[in-house]
Amino acid sequence: MIKFTVANGRNPTPYKRTTQKQKFVDKGYKVYAQYKALIVAEFIKVSKCMPHKLLKPNTKYYVNVVAYYKDKTHGDTDNVAKGVSDAIFQKPLNDKYISGSYDYFYDKENPRLEIEIVTQEMIS
Repeated sequence: MIKFTVANGRNPTPYKRTTQKQKFVDKGYKVYAQYKALIVAEFIKVSKCMPHKLLKPNTKYYVNVVAYYKDKTHGDTDNVAKGVSDAIFQKPLNDKYISGSYDYFYDKENPRLEIEIVTQEMIS
């Protein structure tokens, strides 16, 4: 099991669907890309390696995400969870083998994202 927290003082950032062109001109996408990089950086801090070095391709993982928002001006929590999967399960991994749960709460003083990754073997 891998557990880590992502906190940058702002509400967790949801997935941002874009075209190739938008990646270069859309400010919202740039914020999303920075948040994905922060998620990967926190993963590396905890596991001491890149996700693709620790996690196996074509393997089922359960990713449980709990978002703590500072206020009610936030994106959909399911899109936040999608962003976590996109960040961690980049090539050569694949997020199509991901299952799990997501939930949310409010914490004005400490907005954050708590992430837990569990293998199917750990549950069985």
